[in-house]
Order: sequence, then structure tokens, then C-alpha cells
Amino acid sequence: MGNRVWVLGDAVVDLVPENSNSYLKCPGGAPANVAVGIARLGGDSAFIGRVGKDGFGAFLQQVLSEEQVDIRHMTQDDKHHTSTVVVDLDLLGERTFTFMVTPSADLFLQPEDLPEFKADEWLHVCSIALSQEPSRSTTFTAMENIRAAGGWVSFDPNIREDVWRQPEALRPCLQKALLLAHVVKISQEELSFISNIGELESAIDWMMQRYPLRLLLVTLGGDGVCVHDGKRIRHFRAPLIVPIDTTGAGDAFVAGLLAALAQLGALPEDEQWPEVIAQAQACGALATTAKGAMTALPTADELQTFLQR
Repeated sequence: MGNRVWVLGDAVVDLVPENSNSYLKCPGGAPANVAVGIARLGGDSAFIGRVGKDGFGAFLQQVLSEEQVDIRHMTQDDKHHTSTVVVDLDLLGERTFTFMVTPSADLFLQPEDLPEFKADEWLHVCSIALSQEPSRSTTFTAMENIRAAGGWVSFDPNIREDVWRQPEALRPCLQKALLLAHVVKISQEELSFISNIGELESAIDWMMQRYPLRLLLVTLGGDGVCVHDGKRIRHFRAPLIVPIDTTGAGDAFVAGLLAALAQLGALPEDEQWPEVIAQAQACGALATTAKGAMTALPTADELQTFLQR
């Protein structure tokens, strides 16, 4: 099972178009997707966050619990509603988001909602949790606490500029999170946004020099992923697959990665990289084969079948 992975942030109800007249209610939210993805692979997964004391909140708690995610730190908030997002897909399966509840319950996370972290545990966070107080300060406290306990911090910027009520706070918050993170997964577009550098390898080098990262992974969509482990840059090609819905593909990649790292108990040695990245990429690819962010997150058996094809 490996070391525990705590995932902090928003659990969301995604409304995904089913046809021209109706939407499908799907559980989502990047942190919730990662938590479920790890649990499906047999990992020790736990969620930290708030949902509303409403039907959608109860639905999300039930889904995560049934997926074997520890929800003891998934709190119901009776003053704020569960985050609800309309997901629109284009002809290529790429998506745009409309946030229907602002501010939502997840943004009211408090320090008393946090667990006691232990050595060698992982904490994964995304930047939506940093977009507003009190969630912002609570998230930074969680990152600091797990580092002090001897654990690891994973950060996926997952930048959504439209959820930041104070846009000027975005860059300083990203900078602070990057200073606290050991492992960062980022898209090429987000890397360019943060570094203001267009050329890929130059931007990667800039990130590794500016922040004390142990591991940087830059996802390139159909072109694969670039990985810098503090020694050098490696490029891994993407598996071939025809996507139906890319919602949650990056979260599935993170789930596959963190499940592997938690199982290893440390960062990979040189000879372990191909297997670790193959698992992360396979999870990301399989997640695109059905509508909804969680629907096609693979089990351990499905992952092995895909890897052995």
C-alpha cells in the first residue's frame, strides 16, 4: 500500500454535457480526483477539505468513501455550498470550466480541519486552495506542518485565473507554494506563465535554479512529459490513445505518480524512472477514455493490462 498520501483542496460536482439538452452529474475537483486515483491503485489515500452540508456534499462524501478514500478530515460546512462547475467540451475533447458557486465551502478550510502529519507521508495540493482566505493560510500551514514532520509536499499549480478574486495575489502565492514543494507537476503553459520564458528547457532550468525542487514534471499533452530530477532533463513519449474527455487526465497522471512514489518510499533512482513515469502516463491516458474526471481512473489491474499491451 505504501505511505499515506493526504490530498487537500476542493471536491467538486462537475456538470458534464451528456447531450444537447442535459448534463451528467459527476464527482470531480482536482484534489478529489487525485485521492480517488490513488485509492483505486491500492494506495493509502486520505482527503482534507470542506464540502457544503447539502445534497452535493453528501454525494461527494459517499463517492470518496465508497472509493476507499479516508474522509475523516472531509468536513461538512453548514454555511457554504459545495463547489459546482459546468464543464464544456470542444470537438477534440478539450474543456473549459464555469464555476457556479462562489465562494464555495472548500475555500473555508480551517487549521482545526488538518490532521497530525507523520514522517514519510505525502501531501498534495493545488492552487485553487490558495485563491482565498482562510483556505490559503490553512493550506500553507499544512505544507509547513508536513515538512516539519519529515513528510513530502507535492504541488500542481492547476492555474484557474478566474477563481482568484484578487488576481495580484496569484503569483506571490504560487511562488510561496513552489518554495514549500518537493515535487511539482505543471503544464507547459503554466510553466511559461510562471517563468515568463517560452523555450521549454530554459524554463525548466529557471525553475530548478529558482526553487528548491527535488522533482519537476512538465506535461506536454500528446508530446509526453519532461522530467527534471535535479540532475538532468529526461523526456518520455506519451502513450497512443484516442481521448473522449480530457477532464481529469492531469489529475490521473498525478495519482499514478504519487502512488508510485508513496510505494517506493523515496524519489526514484535512475533505473526506476521509466517504470514510475510509465505508470503516471498510463493513468493519465486511461482517464481520457470516458466522460467525467473520475469515471475512467484505472484500478491496479486495469493499469497492468494497459502497461502490458
